[in-house]
Amino acid sequence: MTDDIDPREALASINEARAGVGRSMDYPVGWDIVFGLLVAAMVTAQGLPWISSALVLLGTLAGLAWMVKWWRDRFGWWVSAYAPKRARWVAYGMLPPFFGCLGLSCWTRLFDGPGWAPFLGGALAFVITIVFGRWWAHVYRRELAEGGQ
Repeated sequence: MTDDIDPREALASINEARAGVGRSMDYPVGWDIVFGLLVAAMVTAQGLPWISSALVLLGTLAGLAWMVKWWRDRFGWWVSAYAPKRARWVAYGMLPPFFGCLGLSCWTRLFDGPGWAPFLGGALAFVITIVFGRWWAHVYRRELAEGGQ
């Protein structure tokens, strides 16, 4: 070893790098819109005929894979929504309203509900995805800035 490293300096360097990641997480609002549209399409498709929902699901999953690749290419990293200690609770909090939207959509196909229900479920899922996505990013940035993960 050529140099002795002070553990306090190393820890300070790590905390500074984490805070820097949080500051570099400025991403275009278009990301939220595209992500929201993909999630809305998945939810809406559950109330459509079987073949349509399967094709939409495959297309949206491909779109989500492309979005992850774009993020990794732009920022050099990707974080699971459930990995950060505090931000994961925002992701968990999104699940009940999201499943409510999914239930609203499935109502049409499974229980002969009204034809508008899947579209309402998709529209609500779009809004929920954008709101919770931005909230998650805010909590994650703050968590990185405080040095915890």
